[in-house]
Amino acid sequence: MVDLIGKILGVFADNNLFEEGVELIGSWCFKLYQKHLGVENFPLRTPDIDFLIPTPFHGKEHANFIKELEELGFEADFKSDGSLYLWNAELKIEFITAEKGKGTDKAIKVNKLGVNAIPLRHVGLLLDKPIMVTDNGKRVRVPAPSHFCLHKLIIASRRRKLDKTLKDLQQAIYTSTIVDSKEMQELFQTLPKKRRQSVLRILDKAKTEFPSMGAEIEKLSLTLQNVKK
Repeated sequence: MVDLIGKILGVFADNNLFEEGVELIGSWCFKLYQKHLGVENFPLRTPDIDFLIPTPFHGKEHANFIKELEELGFEADFKSDGSLYLWNAELKIEFITAEKGKGTDKAIKVNKLGVNAIPLRHVGLLLDKPIMVTDNGKRVRVPAPSHFCLHKLIIASRRRKLDKTLKDLQQAIYTSTIVDSKEMQELFQTLPKKRRQSVLRILDKAKTEFPSMGAEIEKLSLTLQNVKK
């Protein structure tokens, strides 16, 4: 599957999409943190690869973009909300965008890419101050680790399914080991008070769920608690 991921990233890079603002997010982004930024490596099974598209999208038109992905062995299909995804027996490619205003339950059209993207809350955080990593000779845009870490904590605090909550928490905690404490505090300060409280509560839960990561959790928790109330 790693070879396939490389080919997918190659399609995005060759179309200049990472330079035009599209980001690799989710668990495959985390894998690049492990591979290139010093996050501790551990096995992580993830059958989805997610790309965040800024809207409005100010890049060029890419008429053959989806066709190039299909040529890698994927089939295009639509969810009930109208969002486009591509799939094969191993992997699903999904397109995400930030939900704005009062929100919507319908996909957001990105005409220049021929994509209908899923609007989600909180992913706008990932678009702020992204970084580039070079993987197999391709420059890939990913969220800043501090923003990724905080986003995962926010999502974990809102999840209803325990398995997904734990997966988000695990990635957040491991990523926290490479972020600057002051930067993390400043970012955390931008959240509403109730959301900050929810994040701290989910970190308390993490201490029980991941006892072997107690030192990392405690350090992150103390960092965030030092934010001015």
